[in-house]
Amino acid sequence: DAGDKAKVIEYADKIDTSSQHLLGIINDVLDMSKIEAGKTIFKYTDFSILDFMEELNTIFHSQIDEKNQTLTFMKENIRHEWVNSDQVHLMQIFSNLLSNAIKYSPDNTCTAIHLERDSDCVNVMITNTMSGQVPANLERLFDRFYRADSSRFYNTEGAGLGLSITRSIIHAHGGELSAEQQGREIVFSVRLLMD
Repeated sequence: DAGDKAKVIEYADKIDTSSQHLLGIINDVLDMSKIEAGKTIFKYTDFSILDFMEELNTIFHSQIDEKNQTLTFMKENIRHEWVNSDQVHLMQIFSNLLSNAIKYSPDNTCTAIHLERDSDCVNVMITNTMSGQVPANLERLFDRFYRADSSRFYNTEGAGLGLSITRSIIHAHGGELSAEQQGREIVFSVRLLMD
């Protein structure tokens, strides 16, 4: 009913939300195509990995508060905090991993980030508690369009491309991404070459 202003606003909000979701999927597919075609351009700069992690904490603060979760950050062997890497793609990698950790964890749980550095690599482990059953084959999480137990996460945004894109960016960056189950927790381990 076009005369009902509240209904018009409600429908307009739904259309906006749906179009943003669709745009996200289209951008994910385009990202995947660029990566597979080897056309991803990396722009390397020097930056502080500690400042970078603090920025992630700031970005996800409201999402964490919304679910009454906590985010802990541990660092080990960080003698040199400055790294040379593509900060934009690094933000895409860790934003996706953190977003998933928060999204798929129950309320009142903790997501932990453990950062360590050896001579030429940065290792980051993101640990979160799964809501419901941990997928039997964690390697499938990196398949395109795969969503663990889709019936439970029907209302959760995403097309199942995020982890596949994340792993592809990490591989193009000369790194590795793996997932491991520890009880009811999943640990995503990222190893990236950084000068």
